[in-house]
Parts: sequence; structure tokens; C-alpha cells
Amino acid sequence: MIHPSSSSKPLWAIIFVLLLSSSGFAQGVTDDDESGYLIKKGRFYSALTFSLSQRNAENEDQLLRQVINQDRYTFRVVGNGGYALKDNFTLGLLVGFGESREEITFLDENENEITSKRLQRGVTIAPTMRNYIPIGEGQFQIVVQTQLGITSGESLQRVFNENDINKTEGNFIDLELGVSPGLIVFFDRHWAFETTVGVAGFSTRTEEEVTNGDQENRQRIVTSNIDLRINLLQLNLGVAYYF
Repeated sequence: MIHPSSSSKPLWAIIFVLLLSSSGFAQGVTDDDESGYLIKKGRFYSALTFSLSQRNAENEDQLLRQVINQDRYTFRVVGNGGYALKDNFTLGLLVGFGESREEITFLDENENEITSKRLQRGVTIAPTMRNYIPIGEGQFQIVVQTQLGITSGESLQRVFNENDINKTEGNFIDLELGVSPGLIVFFDRHWAFETTVGVAGFSTRTEEEVTNGDQENRQRIVTSNIDLRINLLQLNLGVAYYF
């Protein structure tokens, strides 16, 4: 079951990754090693990125239902750190936390009014591999991040209609192998602005759901997906520190 206080735990994990990157590994690089903006062998980085999407709709036709109103938002915060094994190539670790909420009221095919409220939270851990492509002197760089991630989370949904209330609790695990391209703009040798787009690749989700506490009729759903499209509408914005 989802408790509001549980959302703070993954944030501490993200902070830990950033501190580990910025303090424990900084010994190998000093100000005497100045080499411009390029990601030379031996450099470290730590980054914090954030994404947010929101949707509001009223009186919208959606296939088999008429939406009276809908309010949905999703956010994700990610801490990322790594080390350059060679020029323009890093290996690292990503820790992320995401949450989505939706409240929707609609008319079903029988013109019955139904309200659904859903909350989902998940924590992601993923080893990452980054390839950097400098433009000119490297103040602008294209980055291609490949990651193999696992996300563990839980969900809670309540559906209200004229006769009763259904409560569905779920747990899920996502496995994802994907590529996320982006752009880095350096303000100076150390500080940079990063933007990446949605991950394209292969993913699979295993989810178990229990409705109204009925453990005997627990549902198990496995979904796999291959999506090679780059989602330009899913932008991740953040700040990074290279040293």
C-alpha cells in the first residue's frame, strides 16, 4: 500500500549518488588538469535531471467513453553519476524516482458516470553508458546514453460508481534496455545544462494486482514492448557538474 512518507526515501538515494560522485572520486582531477570542455579520460560527472508532464481535459470523446473531466500529471527526478574510462566515454549509475496521479470522471458505454483515482510510484536503478560527441571546441556536445534499468513500484486505484467502490492495489517490476540522446551546453569547464529525450528501446513489465483484498483472484500481467521512436515530447532537463 502506498504511504505519503515513502516518497522521501528514494530522494535520499539520489542525493547519495550525487555526493558519492562529487566527493569520493574527485581526488583524481585537479585544477592543474585543465583541458577545456572535452570529456577526457579520468573525469567524473554528477547530474540531477527532472521531467514533468500534465494533462487536463473536459468533455472529450475517447474511443469507448465520454470524458467529463480528467486531471493527470507525472513527474520524475533522477540522479546520475559516472567516470570517463576513455575520452568521450563514461560508465555510471542512475537512481530515479517517479510518481503519477490521475483523477478522471467519464461516462461508460451504458452512460453510467464513473470516477477513477489512481496513484503510482516507482524507484529506478540503472547502470549507464554515455558517448559524447563534441561540437567544435566542445562547449556544445551531443550525448547518447544507453541504460539497463530496473524499476520497482506500487500502485493504488479506486473506482467509484453508483453502486459500489472498487479498490485495486498493485506491485510491478519494469526492465528496460534503451537509448536516450540529448544535448549538453557547458557554462564553464565544470557546470553544464543537460537535456535528453524519452528512452527508445525494449521494455517489459510484470505486474500483480489485487482487487478489494481478494488474494485468491490475484491477477498477474506481463507486458513487453519494443519502441524505437524517440519521444521528443518527453524532455528531461537538468544541471550537471564535471570534474
